Amino acid sequence: MQTEKRCASCGATLIVLLAFAVGAKGAAGQSRDEVSSPAIPVVDSSWPVVNLNVAVLDKDGAPHKIDEREFQLFEDGAERPLQFRDSPDSPVSLALIIDSSGSIFKQKSAIISAVTAIIKAMPADSEIMAVLFADQVFLDLPFTPVSKVDFSFLDRLQARGPTALYDAVFLAEDYILAHAKYARRSLVILSDGVDNASHVSRRVVFRRMEQSGAPVVYACLPSRARIMQNELIAGHMNMRFLAKEGGGTDFNLDPDPTSAAAQIAAVVRSQYVLEFTAADPARNGKTHKLKVRLPVKDVQIHALPVYHSPAK
Repeated sequence: MQTEKRCASCGATLIVLLAFAVGAKGAAGQSRDEVSSPAIPVVDSSWPVVNLNVAVLDKDGAPHKIDEREFQLFEDGAERPLQFRDSPDSPVSLALIIDSSGSIFKQKSAIISAVTAIIKAMPADSEIMAVLFADQVFLDLPFTPVSKVDFSFLDRLQARGPTALYDAVFLAEDYILAHAKYARRSLVILSDGVDNASHVSRRVVFRRMEQSGAPVVYACLPSRARIMQNELIAGHMNMRFLAKEGGGTDFNLDPDPTSAAAQIAAVVRSQYVLEFTAADPARNGKTHKLKVRLPVKDVQIHALPVYHSPAK
């Protein structure tokens, strides 16, 4: 298969999607046409060590500080010994998936404001990546130190065309697992949740999100005012499903995108990473149920409910 330099990756086949997801990477400041595609890296080399990103929020959705020793984690019903990685407020690998389709035209300024505020609120030494998508998906900002982010990538948010949301999440998840520097990982989706152009299904995307080392997913709903439209009702439900399956939660950018962004940034900064060794080290693609417990009342625990061991 010929490797193209251009990072418009949602072509007609799954093979093209996979090649972009784990291969596309370029230097900060490069244009879309200049991003190169190096060899595909190994994404599960730490197996059978599993990293689980966890957010703990109070009943109002604000971060709740926890003594790490209070965490209990159960894999397939059996408790596993824990180690702890990258404490809250340490650097984070943050991925932003930004809807650039026609359906968010009236929300473009709110999305740009939110993205800018989230990036500026990240801990020092964090790294940021950004995927912009309409009917095609572009890696517009490869992982870049937060202090060196060039916000001109937001100039490409054109707000036109159909929407390939699932393709964008699919690609971003594999790129994160292949290239993220830190164990603390978050993925923030800014979209109305409508999908009318993807080549991969929601079921396939959910399985992509349920991998060892996957980020917590946070969904940002751009407009509550338009929710009475049937398509947008479905889109908002879709965003909530994506957040739930990704071990996270959803936020609404209405009426104040900057305030919502501050909320999201606070939650991202507060994440914990629970590290454990899988009870079954086999590379068989098997699904394992996860349950995180705390001896604290009135808190919300957000983490992946399952993960899949790597396949052979």
